[in-house]
Amino acid sequence: MIILVTLALCLSMACPSVLLINTSQLAQKFQQKCVQILPRNSQEQQSLSSLLCGEKITDPELQKNLQRTSLIHIFVISGSHLILLDELLSILRIPLFVRFTVLGLYSLAVGWQAPAVRALLGLFTRGLLQTARCSFPADLTVLITGLLTLTLFPDWWNSLSLVMSWCAALALGWPSLLRIRAPLARIFLAQISIFLFMCAPLWGLGSLHPLSLVYNLLLAPVVSYILLPLAFLTAVVPSLTGVFDQVMGFFKDTLAILAEPVVLSKGTLPRIEILWLWILFWQVFMHFLRLRLWQGRDSR
Repeated sequence: MIILVTLALCLSMACPSVLLINTSQLAQKFQQKCVQILPRNSQEQQSLSSLLCGEKITDPELQKNLQRTSLIHIFVISGSHLILLDELLSILRIPLFVRFTVLGLYSLAVGWQAPAVRALLGLFTRGLLQTARCSFPADLTVLITGLLTLTLFPDWWNSLSLVMSWCAALALGWPSLLRIRAPLARIFLAQISIFLFMCAPLWGLGSLHPLSLVYNLLLAPVVSYILLPLAFLTAVVPSLTGVFDQVMGFFKDTLAILAEPVVLSKGTLPRIEILWLWILFWQVFMHFLRLRLWQGRDSR
C-alpha cells in the first residue's frame, strides 16, 4: 500500500524539466568554484578534482583500471560522498536543516549529478522520518527517495547513473533486511549484494568480473574511509597535499597490479526500461521477503 500511494503521489506531481536545467546551470558555476579552491601544487590534481568535485577522469590508465576492478562507481561522485560528509557533520552535532543546506551546496559543487541528488534526498527523508519517530525499512526508504528524485527531475528516467545509485542503495539494505549485526558479515554481504545488483546496469560496460567482488572487499574501504576523507582534509588543510599525493600514488600503483588479470569485454547495454524492471523486481522481492521473514515476530 505504501508503495502504491507513494508512486501515485509522485506521478501526480511531476515537475517540468526546467527545474533540472536551472539547477544544472547553477551547478556548473559551483563546480568551477569547487575546482578552484583545491590546492594547485598537487601532483594528483586531477584525481583530487574527480574525487571531490565530480570532474571527469582524464587519466585513461586510471579510468581503465577503475573499470577493470569495478571500483569506478565508488571513485567518482556517488552517494557515499554525501553520507560521509553527513556523518562528519553529525559528529559535530550540526542540526538537520544546516546539514541538509551544506549537503545541498555540495551536491551543486559536484555538478548536481543524479547519484548525489538521490543521496541528498535520501538523507533528508531519513532525517525527517527520525524526527517524526517513524521507522521505515531501508528498502522502502530507498523506494520513496528514488520516486521523490524522479518526481522532481523526471528527465532522470533515462539516467543510467541514477539506476546504478538506486541499485547500490538497495544492495546496502540487505544486511538490515536480514538483521545481520556482525560488522564483517554486514560488509561481506553488502559487497556480494552490490556485485549482484550491479550485474544488470553494468552489463555491456565490460566491468563485470568475479575478481571485482574481491577488489571491492579490499579496496572499496580504502576509497571510502581513507582516500575520500583525506581528500576533504586536503581541501581544508592544503599542507596535507603531499600526504594525499603519496596515498593516491600508492593506490594507483596497487590498482594497476590488481587490474592486470582482468580483461574487459564490452557488449550491448540493456535498455533503460529493462533496468527499471530490474529495480522493480528487487523492490517487490525485498518487500515481500521482509514480510515473510519478520511480519508479526517483532511483537513476540
